[in-house]
Formats: sequence, C-alpha cells, structure tokens
Amino acid sequence: MGYMTPILSDSSYTKTVDSQGNTKVKKELGKDDFLNLLIAQLKNQDPLNPMKDQEFIAQLATFSSLEQVSNMNKNLEEFLKQQSYQNATVASTMIGKEITSIEGEKGVVASVKIEDSGVYLSVNGKNIAFNDIKEIKNPSTV
Repeated sequence: MGYMTPILSDSSYTKTVDSQGNTKVKKELGKDDFLNLLIAQLKNQDPLNPMKDQEFIAQLATFSSLEQVSNMNKNLEEFLKQQSYQNATVASTMIGKEITSIEGEKGVVASVKIEDSGVYLSVNGKNIAFNDIKEIKNPSTV
C-alpha cells in the first residue's frame, strides 16, 4: 500500500472558494466534509471486498452524531446571544443606580457597554462586568 497524505494537508479538503473566487483556508472539517468523505469512500471501495454493513452503519451513526452536535452548537450560540441581549436590557435599567461589585467597588452607573466578551457597566471610569455585581440600590442622598 502506498503512502497516503493526511486529509488536513490536502488542499482540496482544507480550502474553500467563495462566490468572488477568493480562496479561504479551513481550519477544521465540518459535517459536509465528512459526508463527502463517506460518499468518496463508497464510490471507491473494492467491489470484491465491499464495506461491511456494521462499518457503514457506524459511519452513518457518527455522521448523525456530528450533525446533532453541530445543531446543538448553533442553538447554544443563539441562546448565549439572547442571554447577552437580556443582560444588556437589565443592565440599562441600572443607569443612575448605585452598585457594589463582588470586589467591593461602589459607584453610580454612568453607562452600559456591550462588547463581545460581555456586558459592562461604567462606574467611576471603570468597567465592571454585569456578572460581577452583588448589590444594586438607589443612590444615597446626603
């Protein structure tokens, strides 16, 4: 048996071309790549020694599991995005309120910032993560 190049070093599997003809390098294989490999394997199998039923069923089960994990990942990403929007909505109601962080920092919330890493409240010129708030109250009037 000859030497076979690893699939991740084969440019036909690791590069994609977009609608404008630009080439992009893929860092990982997805479910479409797995299905294409399975189809290629079926097309190129030895007719005198075909794939066993158990092997084929195991590969189909693996493909099904991969698809379910992929769908679950998409759902989780959407959930986290919605959670971030909800945190931003709740955080916006804290503008003008006095908060205390878990590190003991106190101050009145001046603004809310939404970043990729989360929702932050601007207090005394510092950004405090929404998840790091332990107390919220109306500002004391002295």
